[in-house]
Amino acid sequence: MIKRILELIIILLGVSILSFVLSNISTVDPAEAYARRSIVNPSEEKIAEIRNEMGYNKPLFLQYFKWLGNCIKGDLGVSLITQNPVMKDISKKLIATLTIVGIAFIWIIVITIPLSIISATRKNGLVDYIVRGISIFGISLPSFWLGFILLVLFAINMPIFKVVDFGNFRSIILPSITLAIPIISSSVRVLRGTIISNLNKDYVLYARARGITMKQIVWKHVLKNSIPPIITLFFQNIGFMIGGSAIVESVFSWPGLGMYLVNAIIGRDLPAINGCVLVIAIIFVICNLIAEIINGILNPNMKNSKEVENYG
Repeated sequence: MIKRILELIIILLGVSILSFVLSNISTVDPAEAYARRSIVNPSEEKIAEIRNEMGYNKPLFLQYFKWLGNCIKGDLGVSLITQNPVMKDISKKLIATLTIVGIAFIWIIVITIPLSIISATRKNGLVDYIVRGISIFGISLPSFWLGFILLVLFAINMPIFKVVDFGNFRSIILPSITLAIPIISSSVRVLRGTIISNLNKDYVLYARARGITMKQIVWKHVLKNSIPPIITLFFQNIGFMIGGSAIVESVFSWPGLGMYLVNAIIGRDLPAINGCVLVIAIIFVICNLIAEIINGILNPNMKNSKEVENYG
């Protein structure tokens, strides 16, 4: 566990360096962008003065170490757009993002497990072909296109759900479904394949010889042995959903972390960009660590994540 935590710390350092370097090599000067938002027709001298005050005239490695030292203290800087501490902004926006991710996660669990079992137990049947076809279609759909289609169908043509109404439960349904569908599609394929593999094991044949019904075998034995690889996938997808929520939040005007990051990138808000990337990376590695811990509890024979991946 200690070795794994050290590896995660190294990953976070790598992500922070990459994010900091990439956000600083843009041709758009953040000091100039800030000056043009704050002052009408700022002079070059004024822009240079702002650049000096913000410390953007210093070497990049000095800027990074200063930022990293502040991050360790819990200070991600001040947003150049909102003028609020980045940590304060992120904490507010993260709640909104976690709301739709949480609802999407419920959709994933509720739909993935029954569909996978039905498809696996009816292998090469009509239902199996339908589920597999829908899964391929769901994986292939771009999130922004799917979001627009759902928006047009169920919020404009048939106004069943609401949008641009943060805080209303009806406004959560469409963005959460948009986030969930691609992950449900990929998860169904993975879990279906694992269940089929377990159905061919000797313990299933032995259980059937003892007179245990197929339903009991699937739900009590096969599903338990098939869950570990899908748990890893589920927790990885939490990180993916948080990191990839920007497109969905933009489509549905959801005031979450993804939308905040997009606005920060457009406005060259470097403290907000680096803070968002760091927080998303932390969430992602924590989700992976939790997945490994749960897999270790469910199946002690799986000693590391590579075995889990091979098993899947």
